[in-house]
Amino acid sequence: MSIQIRNLSKRLGGKAILDRVSLDIPEGGLLALLGPSGSGKTTLLRIIAGLETPDEGEVRVHGEDSGAQRPQDRQVGFVFQHYALFPHMSVRQNIAFGLEVRPRAQRPSRDAIRARVDELLQLIQMDSYGHRLPSELSGGQRQRVALARALAVQPRVLLLDEPFGALDAQVRAELRHWLRRLHDVAKVTTVLVTHDQEEAMEVADTVAVMNRARIEQVGPPRDIYDHPATAFVAGFVGQMNRLHQVAEGRAFARPHEMELSLDPSEGQAAQVARMAPTGALARLRLRLASGGEVAVHLTRDRLADLRIGEGS
Repeated sequence: MSIQIRNLSKRLGGKAILDRVSLDIPEGGLLALLGPSGSGKTTLLRIIAGLETPDEGEVRVHGEDSGAQRPQDRQVGFVFQHYALFPHMSVRQNIAFGLEVRPRAQRPSRDAIRARVDELLQLIQMDSYGHRLPSELSGGQRQRVALARALAVQPRVLLLDEPFGALDAQVRAELRHWLRRLHDVAKVTTVLVTHDQEEAMEVADTVAVMNRARIEQVGPPRDIYDHPATAFVAGFVGQMNRLHQVAEGRAFARPHEMELSLDPSEGQAAQVARMAPTGALARLRLRLASGGEVAVHLTRDRLADLRIGEGS
């Protein structure tokens, strides 16, 4: 289902949490709401879910105004950062819960529920874990079960609020790839809230960058990275050097766009303050003679050609 958000505003204690936010999310798309803490992204997600009410504006799901609908009637699946699994229930029981508590007239048969749970266990690659309790699972496995439980009721929209925030970096990286594959199979319109730019850029079809209650830019990840619309987006998405003032305003350059020369007649004098020659790229911090520092990323071959080190 597509989602249309129009002029949403929300204030709390006189402070703007959302300020005239408008956004279109296409059917079957995966959009990431990316921004720092306090930018309004979680509030926007909760309004879509019906857990909060805006002061102004509207949310339409597939053209229908959802403002008058109760949260339980919106056919929205919500996944939180801390799993929220029932500790006394097995994996199978957790996944089946949303189906089993439906009113009798809407509840699938036991065989249908069992088949749906089997299908989801296979989808999350946990076929043999159905009998286990949440306490017997790793953090990554618990989050996969939480996602399966949200998908069990076949929601029109799936909302994910920092779903991997409580996990370590390696598990987060693995689950990012898994979530993208899951979305490609399930094809549910999905909104992911995250402050992790790498997560947003790897997983989403579209990224909406939020700052101070507003959306600063919306677009495909590559456009957000290569063509930032504002100084905030330039500095928040990817590493960016803020250079000197120029006639047209401020100048920015990413570390891989910088070049080093040993010719004193070229560019600006700098000293290598720190160097980390690990991985495919060497990462350098340069202290400029004019003040300040910049980051520079060089290939290992280019670093070898220059024959420089810390202090050069």
